[in-house]
This record gives sequence, C-alpha cells and structure tokens, in this order.
Amino acid sequence: MALRSGHESGNMTQKVRPAARPQGDEPKKKGSKLKLVLIVLAAIAILSGGIYIYMGSLHSTDYDIVWEKRSQSTGGSAGAFKGYELFSGGIINYSKDGASYADKDGDAVWERSYQMNSPRAVVSGDYAAIADIGGTSLYIFDDSTNTGQAQASYPINDITISSEGVVYLVVSDGSAEYLNAYRADGSPIELEVKSLITGDGYPIDMAASPSGSQLITAYVTIDGSEVKSQVIFRNFDEIGQNADSRRIVGGFIDEFAGKYVGRVNFSSEDYSQAFFDGGIVFFSTKVLTSPEVIGRADFDDEIVSIACSDKYCAVILEEQTGEQPYRLMIFNADGGVSGEASFDLQYTGFDMDGGSVYIYNESELLIFSAKGKERAHIVSDELNFSKIVKTGLFSEYMIADGNDYIGIKLR
Repeated sequence: MALRSGHESGNMTQKVRPAARPQGDEPKKKGSKLKLVLIVLAAIAILSGGIYIYMGSLHSTDYDIVWEKRSQSTGGSAGAFKGYELFSGGIINYSKDGASYADKDGDAVWERSYQMNSPRAVVSGDYAAIADIGGTSLYIFDDSTNTGQAQASYPINDITISSEGVVYLVVSDGSAEYLNAYRADGSPIELEVKSLITGDGYPIDMAASPSGSQLITAYVTIDGSEVKSQVIFRNFDEIGQNADSRRIVGGFIDEFAGKYVGRVNFSSEDYSQAFFDGGIVFFSTKVLTSPEVIGRADFDDEIVSIACSDKYCAVILEEQTGEQPYRLMIFNADGGVSGEASFDLQYTGFDMDGGSVYIYNESELLIFSAKGKERAHIVSDELNFSKIVKTGLFSEYMIADGNDYIGIKLR
C-alpha cells in the first residue's frame, strides 16, 4: 500500500510546527538593539559636543540682515518712548501710551493702549506686567494676550511678577507701605502686609520666586549719617502661615552693615541674590523656613550695572586701574564664578539672555558667553541696537530698532 503524506489524508493531517528557536537568539537581538541605541546616543553626543565646541570657538565681527519688520509695533510715539524688555523669546516695547510684544519673527502678538505717567515693565517666564509708578494702573500679560488689569488702592512704588503670573505691588499712603498681590487675571489676592517707613525702612527693591510663593525685599534706613540695609524673605505658601502676620521667614542685617542694597533677584525657587555697593550676597531657600547665606563676592570697584537670567547673574564693574575701564563678572546662581572679561565699550544697554551676555550702545554690540568668552563684536552704521534677543541656534538674533524689528545672522 502506498503511503500518502499527511496533507493528503483528511483524518491524519498533522500540524507542521515551526522549528524550535535556538536558545540565546532573543537576548542577542535585545543586545543588538541596545548596542545600536548606545551607538546612536554616542554619535548624537559627539555631534552635539562638536557643535558646542565649534560654536564656542566662533567670533563674529559682521552680520547679514535676513529680514525686516518695519513699524510693526505701536508702543507709543518716539517722544513718549520708555523702553524694552526681553520677553518669551521676543521683545516688549512699552511707553507712556501703550505697549506691544513682538515674537522672535518680529510679528506683533499683542498690543495694548493705555495712559501712564511713569510706566515700568517687569517680566518673568511667559508673564509680564506694566504698572504706572506713582499712579494706580496695572496691566498683566502672558505671551498671547492681556490677561488682566487692576487699579491699586494707593500710588504704586514698586512691582515684581512671578513666572506663574502672580504680581506684587508696593503701594504707599504716605505714612506706611503696603504689599498687595494680584493674580494673572487682575483679581486681588487676599493679602495686605504693612510696613512702617519709620520702623522697617524704605523698600528699595523686591523680587518674587518663579512660583510666586516667596518674596525677597531690600529695605534701607538712614540712622544719622549711617546707611542701614536689611534683606527680608517672606513666604506666602502654607509654610508662611506659621510665621508672623507679615509672613517673614528670614532676615539679614549684619551682612550689609554700612552698605546700600539696591537690587535683589530670585533665580529659582532655591537661589536668590542681593546686590549692594561693593558686592553680592548669595542665598539658598532650599529650606523654606530658614533662608541662609551660601556665598559672597566683594569688589573693590563700583558695580555700575546688573543683569540676571534664570541660571546666571552678571555685574559690570568700573575699574579704577587697568587698560580697560570696565570688567564683566558672571556668577552662577549659587555664587560660583562662571567667567569674567574686560572691555572698553561706552555702553547704554546690558542684558542676559539665557547664557548670553549683551553689552551695547546704538551702533556697537558685544556678545559674551557665560564663561566670559567674547563671541561677537559688531560695529554698524545701519542698525540701532535698542535691544537684542537670540532667536536661533546658529547666531541668529532679532534687533529692536525703535518701533521696528530686524533679524540678523552673525558671520
């Protein structure tokens, strides 16, 4: 009898099973995939490192204009012009008559008309606020619109804003200073902190942490011929409820004996700084109930300008000796020295944008890295360097020139 194969016999059909995979194939495949991923990551790291080294070695002395946006901003007439602020990758142009925000392409995102005698703009993250110093008007913005407005109960002396849109105002009735707070939509936060000028001193400057829950304020009093400064930390979160009615969680006086504190800054929730005539004191608020001094820098030369970003703080010192009149000092937020450089440009503007430092006047621009390396020195008879912001990875910037915006690429 002839034998038939299984697939020819209906009752005796057998399933053909795949051959057993040799042990060890699956781990080999997984190992190969992991090896490929590691190779790709290594290649990316090498490429990124190469780009970083290459960019760090560049020094530009010329530029190309790549686009122009003329008269896109209506932030007031030239006669009423007030100033600019770097904001959310673009620039705010503000005046007594109104304000506008242009994005990195020079396009107007929002415009707002108002009437102020002495406008002051402050920015943090994607929020900005403009207040009438000596008046009562307050306008709050994000990176897309005017989110709110408010009227203070007394004339405004100072303003700060957090990256969450919380606004703090110092207002005065003539005999006392009051701290008021507002949400991004302009609604008031139930908070009123009173300070007597004769007791606490006059509030010179204040800054909010990114979340808005912490506030650092510099106060100054005159005792005879002696200047007395103190720096006060407040916490308006749950932790601050356990403090006194003014939410004070820390105060520093001895560190500033005989000194004038003119500027304070919050770099992050953990680090802040106080700038005085002769140096900087660096603070940590990692322990929210107990701010502490973690560093100090003292200078023999006078601080003439201050600029900060979220990672760095920089000062320009007017040197008494040396061939060049100015020295740039750049610090990490916790007080470590990042870099320094000397220069002789008679400047009118000084800004930090991330890890870049801009020093400029109407026709000349210096750009330094956070390490103090000079990246560019541009002299132009066609550009007016009113403000500058980096808009691209490869040396691309936007220049504010009055109410106009110009995109340039360094070469």
